[in-house]
Amino acid sequence: MFCHLSFLTVSNAQTRDNKNQQLTYDDADGYQVLSGIIDARANKLNSESVSIFHQTVSGESVRDVRTQRAGGIPAEFQGAAEDFDKKASTRFLLTERFSLEKKYRFVVGPTSNSLGVFSVSAVGFDKTKTRAIVLVEYLVHPTNSIVGGDTTFYLLRKTEAGWKEATEIPKWGRIY
Repeated sequence: MFCHLSFLTVSNAQTRDNKNQQLTYDDADGYQVLSGIIDARANKLNSESVSIFHQTVSGESVRDVRTQRAGGIPAEFQGAAEDFDKKASTRFLLTERFSLEKKYRFVVGPTSNSLGVFSVSAVGFDKTKTRAIVLVEYLVHPTNSIVGGDTTFYLLRKTEAGWKEATEIPKWGRIY
């Protein structure tokens, strides 16, 4: 599940620190979208802090869940889906740019200090940055091993009040 990919061409939202180092996810709008989703989900948890995998999810994980989508992506989100697919081929290193209500920390694997870990994709945007698509996993591991969780694709629209989920479009993903 943890592969290291480098030397891939990506959008200008990401930076390369060194040819031999992993690409850093450096998209302010992406962190805003991710923070909103993680905050909403974390508020339902009874933990004092949030754990987040330090890298984005692998392209293989994204493809596995994406193929389960019946009916395809709605037309208004096609641009965001194309950008998402480009970014999903690269595992990015996340930085401390999340704006969460709870304390958070990055982890490289399951820990005994939390009930679960969030694992996220890079966010795909349409050209106007008014539509977004992202994959968020919540992996449950009460005893240092992953025993289950869920993976959900979110489709979002930018509004005057911020990023809002397109709730009229059924979510898709998997529970395991």
